[in-house]
Amino acid sequence: MSARLLRCAVVYSIVGISMGIAMAGSHDFTNKGVHVHANLVGWVSMAVMALAYRAFPALAASRLASVHFWLHNLGLPVMLVGLYALLHAIAWGEPVVAAGSIIVALAFLCFAINVFRHAHD
Repeated sequence: MSARLLRCAVVYSIVGISMGIAMAGSHDFTNKGVHVHANLVGWVSMAVMALAYRAFPALAASRLASVHFWLHNLGLPVMLVGLYALLHAIAWGEPVVAAGSIIVALAFLCFAINVFRHAHD
């Protein structure tokens, strides 16, 4: 689980960094919200969660870890696409970003429950 999450985190870091470079080069920062969410919710959060799964193997062994992984990786791309659309005044962006955000929030909730149930010294 730790390695899978870390690989996904690295993919989101590449997406976020690429967006940052493109925005800097074009001087168009319309997509900064997408860039920030890809980096923080994708790269940073997932990398920290990967370390937690590595430090506490009982977390990675639980069913909640798998649910967390899939919810996070299904919800985040939906949220990013919806946020892109929202920032470009595309009408369907708001419900899409809302749906993706709810899925990601559920992923974080699964992770939190998993931590409180299985992260023991």
